[in-house]
Amino acid sequence: MKTATIREAQHHLSKLIAEVERGEKIILTRRGEKIAKIEAYEAVPSSAKKIDWAAAIKETRDALAHLPSFKDSTVELMRRDERY
Repeated sequence: MKTATIREAQHHLSKLIAEVERGEKIILTRRGEKIAKIEAYEAVPSSAKKIDWAAAIKETRDALAHLPSFKDSTVELMRRDERY
């Protein structure tokens, strides 16, 4: 378990958070006394699910295919003060 002063934590927070994400626990001290502990909220699995963006876009397009298409964009309709 690593210790860091409040001043160090203020100046190097990103570095300390990266260490916490790797599983390290950090004790914060003020004038030599322990005052807080930083640790990961939940264990993040190293094999987090990857998103297949191409498949997600295709699924979204397929789901929206039944909707009618407009020849003018919404911006053009608003410029002409036409409501959709």
